Amino acid sequence: MESRVDNYSPEQGGSKGELQWGACLKDLEGTLNPQSFSSWFLPLQYCSDENDILTLAAPNKFHIEFIEYNYWKTLAPIIEKYFPANRKVQFIINRNLQPQAPKIETEAADSPVHSPSLSLKKVMTEDYYSTFNSRYTFEEFVEGPHNQFAKVAASSVSENPGRSYNPLFIYGGTGLGKTHLLQAIGNRVRVRDPYSRVMYVSVDTFMRDFIDAIKNNSKNDFSMLYRQADILLVDDVQFLRLREGTQEQFFHIFNDLLQRDKQIVITSDRPPKELEGLEERLVSRFLSGLMVDVQAPDLESRIAILQHKILTENLDIPYEVVEFVAQNINSNIRELEGALTTLLARSSLSHTDISLGLAKSVLMDIKGVKRNRIISIDTVQNVVTRYYKVSPHEIIGKGRRKEVAQARQVMMYLCRNLCDASLKTIGLRLGGRDHTTIMYGVREIGKRCREDNGFKKEIDLITQQIEFEGD
Repeated sequence: MESRVDNYSPEQGGSKGELQWGACLKDLEGTLNPQSFSSWFLPLQYCSDENDILTLAAPNKFHIEFIEYNYWKTLAPIIEKYFPANRKVQFIINRNLQPQAPKIETEAADSPVHSPSLSLKKVMTEDYYSTFNSRYTFEEFVEGPHNQFAKVAASSVSENPGRSYNPLFIYGGTGLGKTHLLQAIGNRVRVRDPYSRVMYVSVDTFMRDFIDAIKNNSKNDFSMLYRQADILLVDDVQFLRLREGTQEQFFHIFNDLLQRDKQIVITSDRPPKELEGLEERLVSRFLSGLMVDVQAPDLESRIAILQHKILTENLDIPYEVVEFVAQNINSNIRELEGALTTLLARSSLSHTDISLGLAKSVLMDIKGVKRNRIISIDTVQNVVTRYYKVSPHEIIGKGRRKEVAQARQVMMYLCRNLCDASLKTIGLRLGGRDHTTIMYGVREIGKRCREDNGFKKEIDLITQQIEFEGD
């Protein structure tokens, strides 16, 4: 095959940098087979070599990634030879780029080889697979007993990838912070080592890439794209189930990266052994590393999460509202923050202050609670016993322990005010007590509410919970 480089000479003109790049191509042509040289290096275009950076353009992202992964060890010494003052190489994308034959500086080819004191480094190109949400950092991750171990493990991986816990498998329910931890790893690694190839991908994207590769007859390119990762972060691996072809590809990529000490971090909504429809060999690989779970946050952690958001966004929300939202949204962090966002929006659009009443209205809408319904004595009992940490047996019994006695009277008061039940019925449900005892309890709690504003807020909070948990 006739080389297109040989068709050009210095007489055709060109800047010094273009001539130097032409000399690089001349050396590469002598090093590589004709097909590889023509496919991967002739399409490159010299742009500039200013500010200590040599900038080259390529037709697309994959072209850049293929050269970085397969030919960097060949390319770097040749660039150092002809661009000794440049310590970095930056690739950019020019989608309209047409392969152009470069200018050749014949004298440059005979110039002595420079011995660089510092190895060239390539500047990693931002792309779809290595772009991370700047809000998802370890500093912004609210730590609690429910996620502490997972955060420590993820942080350790970000500090020492490939040598700490590999693979790291993080599992837990939806909206509990697994994606936040993956992105936090990516953000920290990119700060610590900008030249590290960190890839973040959901299994859905991985499957879509594989399907496209099959359609385009480019399975080898697909595999090469993922095998070049220094750190591979994979979200929602449970969706791989029953996808035999995709599992096959994932298995081989997983094995290749692991054997080369490249870090792999995976998230799932359940532990490996509960991933039905996944090949046993994949499950076995997952089990070979460290498994950590993230659980639903407890009340204190939910309050801390909301307070952190309020502090970082400089919001003004009463503590009683924060506590109320945390009490009533206990499924996951995403819904918790979503409830706060909805509350802020409702307040802004209606031009009203954020109050407990507004929070109650918002959460009723979020939960789809029907208004004006009858509340049962069972619901009151369930909420009161849970709030005061006493058992149903204690509250209907004869015990006079302070906590039990208060819980019993609160139940009397709330049953009388919220339930469609007579004093006699309430007394029967409270261990056969007579109606005068119930009346006394109702009066005592009512009196305390009028005299003690703190206690009134406690009763209001319990009332709100009862209204959400009604039949």
